[in-house]
Amino acid sequence: MKKIMIIFSFIVGLSSAQQQVDVVWPTLANSPWPMVKHDPQFTGRSPYKGPQSATVIWFLDLAYGIYSGPVIGEDKNLYFGSYFYSADNFYCYSNDGDFIWDYSSGRSLPPASGILIDSSNTIYFGSSDKYFYAINADGSLKWEYQTEHFFGPTLMNIDLQGNLYSTNNSGQLFSFNSSGNLNWSVTYESGFNQRSPVLSTDGNTIYIAGKDSNLFALNLNGSLKWTFKCSKIQTAPIVDSYDNIYFIDQYSLFSIYPNSEIRWEFSDFQFGSYSIPAINYDGNIYAIVGDTVAPYNKLLVSIDFDGEYLWKYIFNDEENDEFWQPLICDSEGTVYVGSTLGYNYYAISSNGSLKWKLPLTSPIQQIDNTGAISDNGTLFLGTHYTTLLQHQWRTLMAIRDTVTSVENEKKGLINYQLEQNYPNPFNSTTNIKYTIPQSGRVTVIVYDIMGRVVALLLDRYQDAGSYDVIFQPKDFASGIYFYTLTSGNFTATKKLILLK
Repeated sequence: MKKIMIIFSFIVGLSSAQQQVDVVWPTLANSPWPMVKHDPQFTGRSPYKGPQSATVIWFLDLAYGIYSGPVIGEDKNLYFGSYFYSADNFYCYSNDGDFIWDYSSGRSLPPASGILIDSSNTIYFGSSDKYFYAINADGSLKWEYQTEHFFGPTLMNIDLQGNLYSTNNSGQLFSFNSSGNLNWSVTYESGFNQRSPVLSTDGNTIYIAGKDSNLFALNLNGSLKWTFKCSKIQTAPIVDSYDNIYFIDQYSLFSIYPNSEIRWEFSDFQFGSYSIPAINYDGNIYAIVGDTVAPYNKLLVSIDFDGEYLWKYIFNDEENDEFWQPLICDSEGTVYVGSTLGYNYYAISSNGSLKWKLPLTSPIQQIDNTGAISDNGTLFLGTHYTTLLQHQWRTLMAIRDTVTSVENEKKGLINYQLEQNYPNPFNSTTNIKYTIPQSGRVTVIVYDIMGRVVALLLDRYQDAGSYDVIFQPKDFASGIYFYTLTSGNFTATKKLILLK
C-alpha cells in the first residue's frame, strides 16, 4: 500500500464531511451543461440522471466530425466545433437535432478547444488558427483575439467577474474580459498545460498544471500564490465543495488543501493518464489508470473522499484501449466515458458495474471531449473518425431512455414486420418495406451469400410507423443476396435475387 495520509489537528473532522454540493456561478449560462467539464471546478458532475441504457434516439452525419463539445445553452441548443483539419465550422443545433446556424471563421482550421457559454449567452472557444472567439447566440461574431500560438485541447474557464481564462500551445495563460480585451498573459517556469485552468469555489484562485512539472496556484491578477512540487501533470486538476484539490501526476493521485499541504496521496496503480478525473455527490473520485499486472489494461477506479480505494472496472475489451477525454458522471454517480481509439462508449455505475456499452466501431469513432447531460436525461456525444477523412457520419448522437406512452398504445397495436422486396427477382431497383411498433435505431443491411456486408441501406433513429427503402445496387453481380432489418431486439432476414 502506497497511500500516504497527513492530517493536521486544526482540520480534524473535515474528512467526515464528504457530501458535495453544486457551487452557484452567476457568470455562467443557466443551463444543464454550459461548459466542457460542466463547471469551473471541473467536477464533471451533472445534477441530472443520465441514460440507463444505450438507446440512441437520433444521430446526425456531420461530414467534418466533432472535436470539441457539445455544450448546452440556456435555449437548450447544442454548440460544438468541427474536427477535420481544414474545416473551420462552429455549429448550433437544436436538442432534437435540427440545424440552426453554422459560423465559419474563414481561416480553414478547426475550433479545437473547450467551449464555454456565459450568462449573456455568449459562446467562447479557442481555435487552431491562433484566435480566441466570442460568438453571439445568433451565430454572429462578437469579437476575436489573435495570439501567436494555437489553442489546442484546452479547457477554458470563467471567474465570478466574467473574466475568461485559457491557455494556448506555447503554455501561456490568458485572461480576457467579456469585451475581448486582454487583461494579462503569464507563464511560469516552462509554461502551463493546455488542459487547465480550474477555479476555487470562491472564484479567487486559479489552479493550473505546469507543462513539464508542478501545480501552480495563481491570484486573479496572474501573480503566483504557491507552487506544489510534483512530476508532470497530463490533465487539469479538479476542486471539491471544500476547496480540496485533486490531480494526477506521473505516479500518484493527490489530494491537497487550498494552502498546498497534502491531504493524501494514492499510488496503487499506474498513473499519468490524459483523462481529467470526476467527483460524484458522495465525494468519491473517479480516475483512469493503468493496471500493474499483465496485460496492463486500462481501468476506471474509484477512490473515496479520504483516499481509500473502493473499486475498479477493467476495460478488457481491447488490450490497447485508451481513454483520454475528461470523465463525467450523473446525479447518481454513473460514469460516462468512451474509447479514444474508437471501440466502445461505457456507462459504469457508482459501484463499478457495467450499466451499458455502446460500440463505436461502425465506423470507428473517436471521442476527445466530454459529453453533455441535459435536464431530461439525454446524453449528447460528439465524435469523429480516427482518421482525417471528410464525409463522416454518426458524429453527433443523442442517447436517452425511452418509454412507450399510453397515447401511442391507443393508436392500435402494430408489430415488427419485414416484407418481401418488390419486385423480386429484380434488375436495377427494388423496394424494401418494413414496419416498427416503437421508435428506436433501425438498420437495414444487405449481405452476399457468404455473409459479407455489401450495402448499408439504413442506420438511423426512426419513429414508430411503416417505411419503404429503395435498393439500387451498382456494380453488383447477379445472384442471391440477403437483407436484414434490425430494430431494438427484433431482427428479420429475407432473400432477394438480382438478375442482370
